[in-house]
Amino acid sequence: MRYIVTALWAAFFGLLLGYLVAQMTSVAFNPALSALVTVIIAELALITVPALSKDKTADQAN
Repeated sequence: MRYIVTALWAAFFGLLLGYLVAQMTSVAFNPALSALVTVIIAELALITVPALSKDKTADQAN
């Protein structure tokens, strides 16, 4: 469930960010690409950050 919610929020914020950047740089706004890129980055972060944090805290306990 958390992966789905993360994907929805990432797509929403990605669309906002993509639109703002496109308007400031006078580039054509591509909503599908903006949403896809941010969803991929968010899901990767959701998976890798806890994995990296877990290894670091386990090393500190020893």
